[in-house]
Amino acid sequence: MAALRTLRPAMKHSTVTAGLAMTMSAVPMLDALAQQAQNSNTESSTLELPTIVVANEGEPANALEASTGLSRLPGTVQDTPQTITVISQETMQQQGVTTLEQALRNVPGVTVSIGEGGGGMNGDQFRIRGFQAKGDIYVNGLRDFGVYVRDSFAYQNVEVFKGPTSETFGSGTTGGAINSELKQAHRGNVYDIEGQFGSGPLYRGVFDVNQQLNDTTAVRIVGMVNEQDVVDRDHIESDRWGLMGSLGFGLGTNQTLYLNYLYQHGDRTPDYGVPIVTPLYGDVQKFGSLGLPVTEWGVPRSTFYGKVTDRDITDTNMFTSNYKNEINDWLTFTNDSRIGYYTRSFATTVPGCSQGTTPITEAKYEASCTGQFFDGNDPAIAFGGGNPGFDQTSWAAQNVATLVAKFKTGWLRHELVTGIDYYTVNDERTLISVNGSKGTSTIWNPIYQNTTGYFLYSNPLGNNGQKISNTSDFGAFASDRIWFTDQVSILAGTRWDSYSTDYNYWCVNTAVTCPGSLGTWVDADSDTQFWSPKVSLIWEPTKTQTYYVSYAKSFTPQGAFPTNDVTVVNPLQRDLEPEDNETWEAGAKISVLDGRLGLTAAIFRVNKSNVFYTDPVTGDSVETGETQRVQGIELGMTGNITDAWSIQAGYAYYDSSILTSPLATIANVGNEVPFVSPNNFTLWTTYDLIKGGVIKTIPGQLLVGGGIVYADAYFTNTGNTSIIPDTFSLDALVSYKYDKYRIALNGYNLTNELNYSSGFGSRAVPAPGRTFTLTVGATF
Repeated sequence: MAALRTLRPAMKHSTVTAGLAMTMSAVPMLDALAQQAQNSNTESSTLELPTIVVANEGEPANALEASTGLSRLPGTVQDTPQTITVISQETMQQQGVTTLEQALRNVPGVTVSIGEGGGGMNGDQFRIRGFQAKGDIYVNGLRDFGVYVRDSFAYQNVEVFKGPTSETFGSGTTGGAINSELKQAHRGNVYDIEGQFGSGPLYRGVFDVNQQLNDTTAVRIVGMVNEQDVVDRDHIESDRWGLMGSLGFGLGTNQTLYLNYLYQHGDRTPDYGVPIVTPLYGDVQKFGSLGLPVTEWGVPRSTFYGKVTDRDITDTNMFTSNYKNEINDWLTFTNDSRIGYYTRSFATTVPGCSQGTTPITEAKYEASCTGQFFDGNDPAIAFGGGNPGFDQTSWAAQNVATLVAKFKTGWLRHELVTGIDYYTVNDERTLISVNGSKGTSTIWNPIYQNTTGYFLYSNPLGNNGQKISNTSDFGAFASDRIWFTDQVSILAGTRWDSYSTDYNYWCVNTAVTCPGSLGTWVDADSDTQFWSPKVSLIWEPTKTQTYYVSYAKSFTPQGAFPTNDVTVVNPLQRDLEPEDNETWEAGAKISVLDGRLGLTAAIFRVNKSNVFYTDPVTGDSVETGETQRVQGIELGMTGNITDAWSIQAGYAYYDSSILTSPLATIANVGNEVPFVSPNNFTLWTTYDLIKGGVIKTIPGQLLVGGGIVYADAYFTNTGNTSIIPDTFSLDALVSYKYDKYRIALNGYNLTNELNYSSGFGSRAVPAPGRTFTLTVGATF
């Protein structure tokens, strides 16, 4: 048995002094070229267009001039008064990104949670600035209601909008929102194929075919297959395949329609990581008082405590329609629609190493799993997390209609944005029953195979926990940006939401959650209405400078995550007031070096209050729950320092605190907010040795590059007793492109640090160690 090792010195909070974080999206030059072509043919009734190839060619645009990609935010990144980070397709390709989670490593302040809600969520569970964002994932500006690991094969870019933004997106968005833009059909014929091979092993292939059908119509098909064993994690597989089709009409005209269909099948092993153990009594003197993952004490990071029956099989179907009509030079109408159908079969194993009962005695501690572990023994682990899994089917539909009007009233110039947003979700979930037990596994020697005849099965209706929820939200929004002068403007707006959720379940548990008798249907519902205001003062002394001060609020109603939470509404606590989130932010966005490089800086404060609580005597909803505050500074740099040297860097410093807490947990007041790393730094930079003149004897493009991802340690609970150690990853790239062909070698975590990709409560998931991938591709 490996000996217990001492705590890594790197666990201590360290300060990263360099920084800067703000990225730009892929160059939106297709529309500009199309408009130019249209204008040049005014004497002909037939539009004749050249073949246009859009494949990251040409000089990058101004780093801050990229569009937000959202009809509700019609401006650019520069003139939108909030922190926005965009990860371009070019950056994702250079880094060899394959999932949304990997793309978000470029954004400081985004962390990953294993999953909440009875231990059964997993999939993509992100936090922004420490606040839950599991319901704040969007694709083409519309909600993606599914719970699955999102592959990036169909993404043009990924955007992170930080801060409460309910006026734009609706409910949620305490820390911000994540929006991915799908690849769209465009004019010009482009055929691309790419293969990726790497450690694990990893075998991956992607094809991307765009065909122009006529002057204004094109079709695009993108396909992906991914087979992967996760590096340094025993028995963890992540296999998936997907297809995306895009059909574009009216390209190059003032009226366009894009129809997109995205399908992704996933078959993976859910990884709930390793237990976090906390020394007590005499062990504190030797090992310290903080709970740490068992891998910090010598357990190999490859150790997997799951079972062969664990599974996460998902099917995602999303049909999206994006319509835009530039009615005239001052009025634009857009209508975005989505229908989503998701299925999931999920079963997991949640490992734990207990410390005994509460209040705990020294004798009970010494006999517990944790006590035995610190004594150098090999104790048995516990399998917790409630029911092991479920079968789930979800339907969702959303429509957002937006009108943007630009006009004047006297000497005042306006940009008015108004519209309606409606979505509905139906979610049906059947809990899985079990036969037998998972047997005995120990900290040092877990058993993966089935040794007891343990198996899972779904019961007919009435014999097992059935959960059915129906949710709808109607929102109406309006904002107006008014220019008092060419340099000074104010942006003010609000949104009204009426949110309703109806939750039915077959109750087989205790009387606490079964108000009537056991084995009956329980109906719980909640209806909430709320306003979400925003206001910003903006100063633009030049076209390359923007300074702003903003205030905004967002709300999270009860039952806000119908496809994500195991329990949506507690029947004993109905119609609770929504959680209340507000932010203040002041920032600056400046373009330098003739527009090649963008610099951003912002200071902010976010307060989250009104955690749901019901007075047991009156039954009234009262604001006596926990109140949290996160404040800090975020800096960014993105673009080109020279024609050959590109950079994308970000630094964020966060100060967090629990301001108030219910009486039972009053000791938590003053603690740090969980999942908030004080110092966060990301860097990605490349240099073209041929364009830079370092190498003059060969043609093409020869890139060398590297990156750093760093995040301080963070707590996983409000009691601040368990911690995830700091993260450091050194990455590198060497790639060569000539004519139609390209080849790239990527290295990740080159120093082989023991990092953690996610955590929650008493568990942490070790991240892969040193990893290499080789990518080859061709574009025709």
